[in-house]
Amino acid sequence: MFFKKEELATTRVDDNTLRTVLAYGEGLMNALIIFENGLDSESEIPYHKHEHVQTTYVMKGSFKFSIKYPDHTETRVVQTGDTIYFPSNHEHGCIPLEDDSRLLDSFTPIREDFL
Repeated sequence: MFFKKEELATTRVDDNTLRTVLAYGEGLMNALIIFENGLDSESEIPYHKHEHVQTTYVMKGSFKFSIKYPDHTETRVVQTGDTIYFPSNHEHGCIPLEDDSRLLDSFTPIREDFL
């Protein structure tokens, strides 16, 4: 299956975030996440969780990411070229530290809520 750039829809997630579902099928999905503006590194990280296993590749910019595990919370600054693995149902979140920062998120199973 092919997904042509000009046919992809970009949706606004919030006042700073855009999301484009790039490709999906048979239990796997990729999405481009664009953060228009960087935030102060001391800004509060918004947490969320989902059943999906997720990996994230930092395409551009830098981020402060945090993952909550049962016995501790791990927080790190990541930059272009870094990758992250998020286990299912673990709270996690990030803040962009630079303008026009971009992530490539992969999910399994696919995020039906993104379609």
